[in-house]
Amino acid sequence: MKRVLKTLNGVQSSLLLWGDPFNKDVDECIICVTGNPGLVDFYSEFGQELHKNLTMPVCVIGQAGHEEISVETSETLTSDSNSFNLNGQIAHKHELISNYISKKSKLHLIGHSIGCWQIIELIDRNPELVSRVSSINLLFPTLQKMAESPNGRFLNLFLRRIYCLLLIFLKLLRILPYWINRYLIYLYLSWHSLPPHYSERIAKVIEPNVMEKVLILAFDEMDTVTNLNKDAINNIKHLTNVIYSKTDNWAPLAYINDLKIYEPEICLIEMKVSHAFVLKSSELVAEKAATFIKDKRKSVESMVTN
Repeated sequence: MKRVLKTLNGVQSSLLLWGDPFNKDVDECIICVTGNPGLVDFYSEFGQELHKNLTMPVCVIGQAGHEEISVETSETLTSDSNSFNLNGQIAHKHELISNYISKKSKLHLIGHSIGCWQIIELIDRNPELVSRVSSINLLFPTLQKMAESPNGRFLNLFLRRIYCLLLIFLKLLRILPYWINRYLIYLYLSWHSLPPHYSERIAKVIEPNVMEKVLILAFDEMDTVTNLNKDAINNIKHLTNVIYSKTDNWAPLAYINDLKIYEPEICLIEMKVSHAFVLKSSELVAEKAATFIKDKRKSVESMVTN
């Protein structure tokens, strides 16, 4: 695994790479768009497993502004900044594909949560990309009525109201001695049965400047992700695999049933893992996604030979 920095849509961004997806001679590569929070570190095990299963280049791209990289990119948001909302995030991903991935390279796109919505909108707004896409994996996708989901209601009715207080609390935490901060993170990890090496990842996410951007994106999701973009999904249904959970409080089963009714032919796979699968189930989900990519490659190869 290699970590590289690229400036995308004006924001310096950290990417995780396996192989070299930026090589102009690469025939195909995987691009994985994270959920929110969009810290790429949480997806390192997932990317590693994909690369092991498929032996093709992998690039994991997070959400713009969700990691403190330099003073310039971690400044407090201004009210007129559009780099960190949904439109800014789509432009962020588009610049990666347009400026750094060879036009000859076939794309296997993987999105998680709001990353799924961003992929669908990215292709819908840039239809020339369809011919370059070989497969799309939507992992626990948040595609409609986010504010009406159980977690969305909590975010809107509670966290949105204490937004400023939460940021003040996180800033006060930074004043505390380092060992107290680490101990609090240790308690959180222990409570959720998460491994100790996640400590550094949690510390990055709760940085006030990062959390500000996480919440700004989350609030935009509540306001923007309302109706299912049926036309956009119809254009990519033959390329798409959806992995979902019956207990997902961001994408309830009723939303998946809507998708089944509208697109009965779309590939749907149920998994008994949590929405935040990268915390405990990266390898299992990567295996399912890799299987779909292999199947798509085989179908293309058989069409060529026939």
